[in-house]
Amino acid sequence: MDNDLTNTITVVDESGNNFNIEVLDIFNVEGYENDYVLYTRNIEVDPENIEAYVSILKNDNDGYSLINIEDNNEWDIVQKAILEMESING
Repeated sequence: MDNDLTNTITVVDESGNNFNIEVLDIFNVEGYENDYVLYTRNIEVDPENIEAYVSILKNDNDGYSLINIEDNNEWDIVQKAILEMESING
């Protein structure tokens, strides 16, 4: 992702709250039909790191929704995909 461009979308969480997120990546994993979004709300953990999250991204007629990944097998596969992306992107 080009650091000069910000990919921000407004989403609705499971409680019905609207908020903006910065999309770091949208990806799929084999064996699941979901789109997953790696995103941040730009909250600093320390001066060099920000918190990042991953959720299932649903595109409804009304906009985007974030859904928690509740299946442990799905979560394991998603985590492996993120680690692979990190090793490719350095």
